[in-house]
Amino acid sequence: MAQVDEISLPDELYYQPEDHLWVRVEGNRARVGVDDVAQRSAGKIGAVRLKPAGRPIAKGKPFGTMEAGKYVGPLKAPVAGQVVEVNTDVMGQPGLLHSAPYGDGWLILIEMEDSARDLASLIHGAAVQPWLEQSVADWRKRGLLKA
Repeated sequence: MAQVDEISLPDELYYQPEDHLWVRVEGNRARVGVDDVAQRSAGKIGAVRLKPAGRPIAKGKPFGTMEAGKYVGPLKAPVAGQVVEVNTDVMGQPGLLHSAPYGDGWLILIEMEDSARDLASLIHGAAVQPWLEQSVADWRKRGLLKA
């Protein structure tokens, strides 16, 4: 597990560096959620809105939004494919992103178009720890994470 202070990222996941989303590979499917860095920096998350299942999604295109305080930001797909399931529980209980970011707080499940291509662009394995250290330092410097 990659760790900086109280922030942790499980080793088996892939990470989308720009938006701090995680991907858990389940066969040819990608379960997607918000990583520990993003959920901690967001503060109290007031709402999560997700587009319905059954839609194709291009990598980098929004599949929903997350609201925290006065911030409303897009959630962008880390992989391309077909959205096969959305987590309606997290829409009704956005606090799941805080209490279980790698469990019940997942967002969507995507049937991947080209897993080899898309996963190659994500951070995984030995690269996670140095990326986490740099991300935390950058976010703290910008005031997005408390020291």
